[in-house]
Amino acid sequence: MSASPPGAIENLLARLQGFLEANLEGARDIRRDIRIDNLAPITAGNARQAWEFDVRWHDGEQRKVSCVMLRKAEAGQLESDLVAEFRTLSALWGSGVPVARALWIDSEGRWLERPSFIMEKVSGATDFFALLKPEAAERSRALAQQLAAIAARLHTLDCKKLALDFLPATTPETAAAEQISYWESLFLKHRMEPHPVMVAAFIWLKEHRPIARRISIVHGDFRFGNFLYEGDRINAMLDWEMVHLGDPVEDIAWAYRSLWGPQAFLSLDEFVTRYTELSGTPVDSETLRFYRLLGEVKHSIISLTGARSFMDRRTRNLFLADRASTITSYLMQFMDWLPEQGTGD
Repeated sequence: MSASPPGAIENLLARLQGFLEANLEGARDIRRDIRIDNLAPITAGNARQAWEFDVRWHDGEQRKVSCVMLRKAEAGQLESDLVAEFRTLSALWGSGVPVARALWIDSEGRWLERPSFIMEKVSGATDFFALLKPEAAERSRALAQQLAAIAARLHTLDCKKLALDFLPATTPETAAAEQISYWESLFLKHRMEPHPVMVAAFIWLKEHRPIARRISIVHGDFRFGNFLYEGDRINAMLDWEMVHLGDPVEDIAWAYRSLWGPQAFLSLDEFVTRYTELSGTPVDSETLRFYRLLGEVKHSIISLTGARSFMDRRTRNLFLADRASTITSYLMQFMDWLPEQGTGD
């Protein structure tokens, strides 16, 4: 990826200054006291840009907050809604699910050029590869067990009390069908060549969609690599851009994809056992298999979306240029996991 063009940081700093002057309660009459320091880009995946900075202001007392700002990329591998993500973080603050505190949002990019939101910075690392090293096995197992506990907490929250009406409603009978329809629409929109295995996969998924035991908040990208940790403690779950209401088993299946799952430290059966003990909800094995299969299709479509964004010249992100080449392995995993009767007539 290329470095920021000359003047980009200065331009963003000026925009950020104006945005904070307009949004910092208690500081509007003393705007010259707002000071932004240490503005710098940080790694945030391929879906959006991330910047960190410190902001100081005076509202009768001297204040300082270390922040992270997420800005929507020009195009990428996901079609995400920053408003839903911001509002979800706001709703979950203080719920027992570890999240960063959401602070301010520029939903239309009026101030910050692109839709963006700012949250309080949380300490910790996201280094997934460090957790795969043999010497990290004990810590990684503890983090995987804690991830199961967080999933149980998230999935047992009362959605009505959290006022999550900004997320589309669903039912146990329709949750799986709605996810199939959503991802199929993205497949049809972004594919650049025939994909007969993908077409067949959607046929199978439609014929075997399960009924959910319950409807809950679904993180959507619940996995190792999407949390901040210190030692064996998870400080915050990250990347809520795929959040929705649905079947909580979807999160468990996604967490144990072979690409990033913690199965080397904590087996899927052990994760499910701990999750069930803490949530009080059994995990149906056929439903889990369905969502593991859907997960391979989802990641294939995420890859196709990224490649299409590059081919359409809506992004210059070279990490997305050859993403379509990854889907063969995902669809082969789909085929390997199909039950025997699923390969018949």
